[in-house]
Amino acid sequence: MDLNDYPMSYPASQYEITVLKKQTNDLIHQVKHEAFNYMDQLEGWCSKNKASVLINLIFMLNPKTIVEIGVWGGKSLIPMAHALKTNERGVAYGIDPWDNLESVDGMEGVNYEWWNSIDHKKILSDLEIKIIQFDLESQIILLKTTSQLAPIIPNIDILHIDGNHSEKSSTLDVNKWVPLVRKGGIIIFDDVTWGTNDNAVQWLDENCIRLAEFHEDNDWAVWIKP
Repeated sequence: MDLNDYPMSYPASQYEITVLKKQTNDLIHQVKHEAFNYMDQLEGWCSKNKASVLINLIFMLNPKTIVEIGVWGGKSLIPMAHALKTNERGVAYGIDPWDNLESVDGMEGVNYEWWNSIDHKKILSDLEIKIIQFDLESQIILLKTTSQLAPIIPNIDILHIDGNHSEKSSTLDVNKWVPLVRKGGIIIFDDVTWGTNDNAVQWLDENCIRLAEFHEDNDWAVWIKP
């Protein structure tokens, strides 16, 4: 559809707004299509529905600084970085130690056995190769350390927390990183219905404004920093 498809009774300003909106929607659709193709090549559990919401948030907020706690194979970090690249603005910091001992801290049973058996270094190596392959080196900074030891990153626009889900780690994540989110910034927390995350989720509900909750294989929710 182009300008000639609209009745001449619309003012010129309406043409500009309508065409711009269509062009933006087409661009976002293209970014999602490309990001979904990238996701099919990555390890992790981020759904394409969640990635779609993350991409929408980036186009809405035009963020300068994104922080992700718990990167693993990059299945949520890569789509966000691709949107940043399209916006020609912003950096996504991915914080993850990629270390078996850190992953199993506070875990029990099958969760402990699974995280202890996985080759974390290979997951990291494969992700680093994909970052280069997808030409996202300017948009991604990987910090290979724990959330606790990672350097302070101020004025965060979007914070995505999906790290170790033990009570100790998830509580530390919100206590350390949410205060670094700017006023009006967005916090996304994964696996909100896990019992070990109850304290962290309660802290978020008491200190931020819950905007939405999504029920998928991994339930997650979105808050805004007041």
